[in-house]
Amino acid sequence: SLLGLNTENRAYKYIPDKTIFAKKLGVDPKEIKVLDPFGGAGNLVFPAAQIGLNVTASDYNPLAHIIQRSILEFPSKYGPNIVKDFIKTADIVINKTKDECGKFFGVNHLAHLWCWCVRCPHCEQRVPLVNQMYIVNTPKNKIGLKFIVKNKDFTVEIIHNMSDKEGKKFTQRHGKAICISCSNSINFKTIVENIAKNKDREMIAIQIQKNKSRDYVIPTTEDKKLHEDAVKYFKIKEKEFEKNDFFTNDNILACQNKGKGHVLWLYGIKNWNEYFDTRQLLVLSIFIKNIHNVCEKIPDKNLRKVLALYISFILAKRIDMSGFGVVWNPVGQKPQPVLSLRRPSLPYHFAETNPFLKMAGSFENIMKNISDAIMFSTKLNDISKCNLESVTQKSDIKYDLILTDPPYADTVQYGELSEFFYLWVYRALKNYFPELSSRVNLDEDFSECWGRFGSQQHAAKFFENGLKKSFVSMNDKLKDDGLMVVFFAHSSTEVWNLFLESIKESKFRVISSYAMHTENASNVLTRGKTSFMSSIVVVCRKILEPSEAYFEDLTPQIEDKIKNMLKQIPK
Repeated sequence: SLLGLNTENRAYKYIPDKTIFAKKLGVDPKEIKVLDPFGGAGNLVFPAAQIGLNVTASDYNPLAHIIQRSILEFPSKYGPNIVKDFIKTADIVINKTKDECGKFFGVNHLAHLWCWCVRCPHCEQRVPLVNQMYIVNTPKNKIGLKFIVKNKDFTVEIIHNMSDKEGKKFTQRHGKAICISCSNSINFKTIVENIAKNKDREMIAIQIQKNKSRDYVIPTTEDKKLHEDAVKYFKIKEKEFEKNDFFTNDNILACQNKGKGHVLWLYGIKNWNEYFDTRQLLVLSIFIKNIHNVCEKIPDKNLRKVLALYISFILAKRIDMSGFGVVWNPVGQKPQPVLSLRRPSLPYHFAETNPFLKMAGSFENIMKNISDAIMFSTKLNDISKCNLESVTQKSDIKYDLILTDPPYADTVQYGELSEFFYLWVYRALKNYFPELSSRVNLDEDFSECWGRFGSQQHAAKFFENGLKKSFVSMNDKLKDDGLMVVFFAHSSTEVWNLFLESIKESKFRVISSYAMHTENASNVLTRGKTSFMSSIVVVCRKILEPSEAYFEDLTPQIEDKIKNMLKQIPK
């Protein structure tokens, strides 16, 4: 996640003694200037800050910038007391939000399971779209759904001890649906047009807390009325929310790599507010309102902005557990965040969780995770510098070490995708961080995005020019005797060739390289995919005298590692 203030599974479990490190180094660590110009969340330079080096992290993306400050700057500045202030203030915001809209959720309702529905073009039957019948699929427990046709509509039954044959049944798969009445096929075009026109969805099951265990029930009329009441209340408050800018209705930017547009556009979802159920919009809007109301009462203006920032991360993590892209995991019996699939999408059956009961994605759980992350970050004794700027920004400072992880061409369109979080966070923070823009600037967001340019050729050229300019700028910022260490990963040999060309043309020479795993192996996106899990670490120095031999002599070792890595990538 873009907001993963994560304290688990870090590579740097061992933290060297700063005194011993300084003695071996022979100079005061503070004299060693380190820069990461593609700083992201600050993960690469965090260990450098821990051992006392003089760290600067910068990023062009405003979301990345405020995450950097939350990790590398504010915990060091305020110390462990900031965690207490955060928990105290966040509790107030959460409780005020619960007081206003907690009544729209059932007392023991943990998660609501929904599905999109379409009309069969052959018989007019209303068809629920699910790719399996299981809602629980563990070795000891098999619970699933059964749809019963009734007057061109359907009812739902929950089946315990469901057989594997019944559990694997589906009404849609691979872009096609099967009518539950006439058994005729419904093609993808019809499904998409039907959802875009009717926006028809049905609550089909509810996960409930039952004593110390969890159970599943069919939604009652009263359960559905709670949702309808939330929709009515939002309609009453909508003009007030819009006037005060408490929710985003900004347009969704094109960010598909190999096609013009965005997958959500197919379903008539053109603005971000349309991606969320109305009950979710209500909760998010009220939460932003309460961030403003509560934080404005904090006398210390500097502390006010820091606490607002950390509480906005609760908002952002909650957004990742909201929207129509939250997939239900029947094996773990829990929801999967929207960005577990790397970008917002529209699965045909999804989950809506209760933010006020303790479970994955609830306000309480999110607050606990963020407080742990802040406390972890207070281990830093020195405040790092965090700049909101492009890698190409000129600098009078020369650095001893540049440690960075540049964009990977078409792998992730950071600017466009970050708006999923940023447009909400901006509304919570715009009064406290005036440097933030209302939208993410894309002028020097060096990723390869077909939709941004309407042409794959133009997108590729933009990335190529940007990567080369970035390496030239890093050469200019590096001391003559400095080191540049670059982490890079991609499954395309063309992108690797561009990376090597950028090194060559910016007058660096490679002095060493090696492969390493840089992703959590349990990540659903990295599982079995070497392109995501493996990076080549390339160490370079500046060329101070003209040389024609360095590139040809030294890059074969990199090329060999790349070739070996690419061979492991599943076709």
